[in-house]
Amino acid sequence: MQFMLPILRADFAVYETYSYSPEPPLTCAISGFGGLQDQRVSRADLEAWRDQTSVSFSLRMFPGDHFFLNGAQPHLLRLLSQDLR
Repeated sequence: MQFMLPILRADFAVYETYSYSPEPPLTCAISGFGGLQDQRVSRADLEAWRDQTSVSFSLRMFPGDHFFLNGAQPHLLRLLSQDLR
């Protein structure tokens, strides 16, 4: 708990104080990943990342909810590796 508490506090502080400021799009590709049954982050939310790049954007959706990566880890890591090449 001593290790995790400062991390959780920092996460909450960012969440509570972050304010988006429009800036020019990035000049690097962006890959988005999401869960098809996620009730917290919709496909439309993820698609919004498309506006943050002036080059390619890809979105891949996996079976599962917000924690889809628990069941999709091998496939997700393979795709990430491909995208980073």
